[in-house]
Amino acid sequence: MSGAQNRRFPHGSPIVIPYSTSCSPRHSTLALVNTRTYSSPRRLRSVFALLAAGTLVLAACGGDDDAADTTEAPAEEPAAAETTAAPAEEPAVETTAAPAAEPAADPKADWPSRLTFAAVPAENAEEISSYVTPQIIADELGVEMEFVQAADYAGVIEGMVAERVDIGSFGAFSYVIATGAGADIDVAGLWASDTPDTIGDYRSYLIVPVGSDIQAPADLAGKKVCFVDPGSTSGFLFPSAALLAEGLDPSETSTDIEAIFAGGHDASAIAVNNGDCDAGFAYDTMVTEQLIESGDIPGVIDLVEDETVNEADATIQIIWKSTPIAAPPLAFGNWLPKSMQEEIVDIVTTKVNVDWAVENGYCASADDCPLSDGPFWGYLAGEDSYYDGIRELCELTGSSKCNL
Repeated sequence: MSGAQNRRFPHGSPIVIPYSTSCSPRHSTLALVNTRTYSSPRRLRSVFALLAAGTLVLAACGGDDDAADTTEAPAEEPAAAETTAAPAEEPAVETTAAPAAEPAADPKADWPSRLTFAAVPAENAEEISSYVTPQIIADELGVEMEFVQAADYAGVIEGMVAERVDIGSFGAFSYVIATGAGADIDVAGLWASDTPDTIGDYRSYLIVPVGSDIQAPADLAGKKVCFVDPGSTSGFLFPSAALLAEGLDPSETSTDIEAIFAGGHDASAIAVNNGDCDAGFAYDTMVTEQLIESGDIPGVIDLVEDETVNEADATIQIIWKSTPIAAPPLAFGNWLPKSMQEEIVDIVTTKVNVDWAVENGYCASADDCPLSDGPFWGYLAGEDSYYDGIRELCELTGSSKCNL
């Protein structure tokens, strides 16, 4: 303890010693002396005389019968010099070592150890299971990935609405249907084109057998028309808009056409090639690249632009093309931990692309790198608002699938 110590009397108050001005306590008289200074000699002599008389009286007190003990009280010893106690030695300050810093909280502590990935139906189940995208995401997150093979578009949509699917590969329309149905999801990335320079918009193609008398959407009245799925953007939503513009009802219950839902873009085109449908819709590269490379279609003639492939062997022809369609998204559930959501977006937009996949051993070459269904370079950053145009088209077509 530092600083001066407060001192107090040991019992709380000073000691008071009384005294008497008379010889006997029973006959006490108190002589008062005026302490003012007198200047007259006569008066001074009078005062001295009084003092002398007082001295005689005091001397006579010594022989009183009830006199008090005449032993002279010993002279009061002068108060001992006040000794200032040395200040108490301050206790040594105990130096406690600072507690060791707690280890930083693990940002992945609340992450699930397993995620579920689903995609809309593609050319065949074998290709779906070999997609590189879920493999990269799982490895970079350090989690297991369960792949769900959806039988149709509704399977992916319902899976994300029910939060049974954590990451889903959509078409633009099926993504809008999912959000309209209450799925709490957001965009992880948008398809790029075949380079990282632009977003990969695409188009819907209307195809017919070579030599068909169907030359435009208006000629589909009374025909057997193959669509892909009620939730497909290029396989139903944009074709619906084209038919509605011609006064034809494209719905499942239409009496204007016989609507058939093939279940996949490949299935729709192959049905036309095989004669099972009079006409059909599929996305662009499915017709001009994928089915020709796989040998399912020997060639195609383009009557709209210049994308003819193997004209001499062609069995189908393109008679209509839609306007550009918003690129497909990869979506994630907002029920996942926030830090995991951010990590997914970062992985998708920086590592899920053919360049990174080839460099890190996921693909043998850029030409043989199935990130998802359809050829594209990878994913670019995007937002939900990118699909507002699709939502507007939903309103225009009045599609019952939009749920807006």
